[in-house]
Amino acid sequence: MKCPLCHTIANTSIKLNTKHLLDLYTSQYNIDVADIINQALYFTHCPNCDLKFFSFENGNMPVGTNSFYNALNKIPWYYSNEKQEYEFAKQFIKDNSLVLEVGCGKAAFRKHIPQAEYIGLEFSTDAKKMAQENGISIENMSIQDYAKLHPKEADIVCSFQVLEHVSDPHSFIQAKIDACRGGGILSWLCLARIVFCNMP
Repeated sequence: MKCPLCHTIANTSIKLNTKHLLDLYTSQYNIDVADIINQALYFTHCPNCDLKFFSFENGNMPVGTNSFYNALNKIPWYYSNEKQEYEFAKQFIKDNSLVLEVGCGKAAFRKHIPQAEYIGLEFSTDAKKMAQENGISIENMSIQDYAKLHPKEADIVCSFQVLEHVSDPHSFIQAKIDACRGGGILSWLCLARIVFCNMP
């Protein structure tokens, strides 16, 4: 398997029981993921960059669909209004900063940074409706598409618990860099790791 982040060949993979995964999603959440996990699935650890990832035998990574995330939205704990990382991140945001949140869900972070301008990107159409009910406008658009339209505009580009959901983390991170102005801040929180990078 080729690592989707650093592109190193990772030779150690574990084949997963996909039927068991399908059954767990159905029994625990009443969600059918057969359209997402529709072939043999492997768990791989990259020895070079330490990324752990799931992929199919052809190297593609499974990725959630709009209907999948809309189904998760119905679980009360899925989009929490309060996260510890919100409190950590907001200390880096100055008045009138332009903050771009990628994978914003219902845009709960927006309420923590009233001093800033805010743009949210999210694939789930239901999450967009939830944000609109709270007076927050977000876009159903990928960061890759957004960065092409708005290069180097945002002062801060952030994500919270999103990187593990993307099928191409390399282009995802590159697009976040492309959307961030020189001297801005790029951040993400993934699997309990908080990373802040000052951009040149």
